[in-house]
Amino acid sequence: MALERLEFEYTGKPEEKRDGWEYLHVGHVMSGDLEILAERLPDKADVTRIHVTTSAIGFGKVWQMVIDEFMATQRVHGCEIWINDDGATPAVVKLRLSQLVREMSVK
Repeated sequence: MALERLEFEYTGKPEEKRDGWEYLHVGHVMSGDLEILAERLPDKADVTRIHVTTSAIGFGKVWQMVIDEFMATQRVHGCEIWINDDGATPAVVKLRLSQLVREMSVK
């Protein structure tokens, strides 16, 4: 099975403080779904790196649009995020990213 790997990096100040967590995991990879793993980068509080590994080849522009919208609305910084995708729709990606932000705020 071929996989595509995409890399995104954003800089900026977080809108709200999301401390108290080191590692997070939401979702799981199954048919048509995805998982997201996140690790805090305490020494780089203004940077977010997002790595996408997906089985849906050729959708880089769609991923860029979804991730850009997420970063514009959530202002999540100071972490590295890995998204492992098995063909999830953009709506599912947005749902999992929302779950991640909720977990960041709860921890």
